[in-house]
Amino acid sequence: ITGNDLVVYCAQSTEFPPAELEQFMSTYTKEAYKIRDLLRVEDEWLGGWEVLSHGERKRLQLAVALASHSDVLMVDEPTNHLDRRSQAIVVEALKSYRGIGILVSHDRTLLDALSQYTVMIKAGEVLKYRSKFSLAQQAYQQTLSHKKKVLGEQEDEIKKLGRVVQAQKEKVSQAKKRLSKKGVDKHDSSLREKINGAILTGKDKNDGQMLQRTLTKQRHLSESMGKLAKEYATGISFEGEIARHHFPVAVEKSCIELFESTELCFPRLSVDAGDKVGISGENGAGKSTFIRYFVEKVDFQYDYLYIPQEITDKQAQQLLDEVGSLGSEAKGELFTLVQRLGSDAKALLQSSIPSPGEVRKLLIAQGLLKHPSLIILDEPTNHMDLESIESLEASLKEYAGALLFITHDKTFLENISTKQWVFEKSQAHRYEVHEIL
Repeated sequence: ITGNDLVVYCAQSTEFPPAELEQFMSTYTKEAYKIRDLLRVEDEWLGGWEVLSHGERKRLQLAVALASHSDVLMVDEPTNHLDRRSQAIVVEALKSYRGIGILVSHDRTLLDALSQYTVMIKAGEVLKYRSKFSLAQQAYQQTLSHKKKVLGEQEDEIKKLGRVVQAQKEKVSQAKKRLSKKGVDKHDSSLREKINGAILTGKDKNDGQMLQRTLTKQRHLSESMGKLAKEYATGISFEGEIARHHFPVAVEKSCIELFESTELCFPRLSVDAGDKVGISGENGAGKSTFIRYFVEKVDFQYDYLYIPQEITDKQAQQLLDEVGSLGSEAKGELFTLVQRLGSDAKALLQSSIPSPGEVRKLLIAQGLLKHPSLIILDEPTNHMDLESIESLEASLKEYAGALLFITHDKTFLENISTKQWVFEKSQAHRYEVHEIL
């Protein structure tokens, strides 16, 4: 961005406090108080950045950015890792901004709440739409459907050209035989004159030129078809038998300790074959703790896939080593799955430290090779780009087995879940789980 206007960038990371944080917290103007109220900023937060939660850091980071009076505010993934309450606070605060806002996000609810224009980057191409995200996405899908139709027509045309090419090759081959002097007696002047006459008149020249034009057209169509195919070859299909006779699986009514004398209490909770159970609730409500408890307590009689929220560098390296040791057939299947989640598997394996999103895709793909009857995912959309999220979402909706997943992504939750377990605070040191069918 060029010009003399003030541009402020609000980064995705909250590892370090904003440079202007202390100045903002010591400002007592009416506007400063308004921003604090919008983002529910507490005075004691200035006491230590390192003890604040990610959500508290993000709200402080945005407060400082909004107080800068910028002409342009660039915000990178402002709702990443935030619970539903913090997301709502961030959305309302960003709505109050009156300058030019540039938002990078995979949060579809956030995008629709704030965007007036949408820019997508697809297959190296920048696409611009004068609408909010959901309408832009509809327009893009319509374009994609048209391209898919064109792709089908091109496939038919290539097959047709293949038949034409074969016929023309045979025609040219026959012409060459007819015009060849090989085997003709050098004393047979009459036949040699006829052949010379045919060459001079160029009787079969057009056939040869037509063959070359057809081959060129066929090649161009094939190249075009390959580019189109890459644009929509996403989505995972799940195969294999689902062990329905092992369902339902359940944990009995209980209370488990979370931290500092805080407990999580829940009724008997069960997952049946084909259930898509979405888990939601504020940060600190014990969702990940419950998932680990669920995995520990249930006596699984079948293969299941469990992917935690965070994967360490050591675990990521172990995963890369395991994938590298796979046989060619299994590795080929894995690469196809990863590619359909929007990544280049070969490039991923060659990188020394893949991004968290890439590692998550690789873990999902590796687990799916075992055809699990139950998939358990803790924040599966974290670190994923929007295209990968939509591909995973569409695939999980079609999955015939059971699914248990934690998410703060409202759209992802509503599009997939057939029932929900909501974690809510009922007392100062007590959270409870409520089932919504």
